[in-house]
Amino acid sequence: MASPSAQEFVAALRRVEEEGDVEAMAAVAADDARLANPTDRTPHRGPDGARRFWGAYRKSFESIRSHFHAVLESDTRIMLEWTSDCRTAAGVNTAYDGVSVVETQGGKIVRFNAYFDPMALSAHVPLSAMASAPLADAPPQDEGGVRGPSDRGGQPDQQAHAGTSAPTNTQPNA
Repeated sequence: MASPSAQEFVAALRRVEEEGDVEAMAAVAADDARLANPTDRTPHRGPDGARRFWGAYRKSFESIRSHFHAVLESDTRIMLEWTSDCRTAAGVNTAYDGVSVVETQGGKIVRFNAYFDPMALSAHVPLSAMASAPLADAPPQDEGGVRGPSDRGGQPDQQAHAGTSAPTNTQPNA
């Protein structure tokens, strides 16, 4: 069975964004799939987790449309660089950028991670509204002692966050 292509993934995402229909995403999620983004304390698992993940994503916005700048695809991986133009549930127009990494096996998505700066949205969308996992139910740390969606056998996710370091003050104090 062929794994979902980038084009099929984007088509399923369009159904989520335009119609609020999460079933296309649930249908391509493996039973042991793991889905996460920076607002989640723990990954969502399986088709039911995909429904919760994509449902919470869509409910965070009155409208949203993602535009893809770069798409890289192999037999088992898809990487999408994107900008999402959106109107938040509070009625504020904004946009944010990110990268999504999709891993596939046996015709299904086994891992989905979206990487973006949640602070780019937090002024417009409360992070608790974007989180698709109840924070109270999340364990404080994963098996590797690392907070977040690490699924590398206890190794922390390696994420590059360009432009997130604090500026260095090179001016002498007055």
